[in-house]
Amino acid sequence: MSFVIGDDDTLITLTRSQASEGLARLAHACKRRLWLRVPTLDALTADDQVVDAIKALAIASERSDVRVLFDDQQEAVRNGHRLIHLARRLPSRIQLRQTQQDDCDPQACHALGDNTGLFEAIGWPRPSRIHLCAHRLPRAPRLARDFQTLWERAGTSPELRELRL
Repeated sequence: MSFVIGDDDTLITLTRSQASEGLARLAHACKRRLWLRVPTLDALTADDQVVDAIKALAIASERSDVRVLFDDQQEAVRNGHRLIHLARRLPSRIQLRQTQQDDCDPQACHALGDNTGLFEAIGWPRPSRIHLCAHRLPRAPRLARDFQTLWERAGTSPELRELRL
């Protein structure tokens, strides 16, 4: 079954084991923009399928807009994370920001593709539900507005900076 953003409003329910595949599917379907909001940089965003799909989107066009907004990066800093390494190699294409303490939300886990495609895993890493939809109105545009507001208040994490000697 093809997955084209903006074409189909069918809500696909995924299991936890299908979450990475669903997020990668959304990223592959994006033409220009992928905004990802996660509580922590963890196995979901470090998955090979997900990172490869994000990389493909980031290098597909100079106008690609890949943003990752997260609350916590402790585990990723301690153990390493493929998405952090990719963002360091493509800093003009992939941006990572950490939310302000007041904006942290452990229930928020979603990705927005081209402002209308939506991957949502509320309560990640123990989600109450996981959905994927190529054309989710009015929820996706509303989440995009909220994401933009949080993005403007967020900042770069000093712990993610690369020290070059």
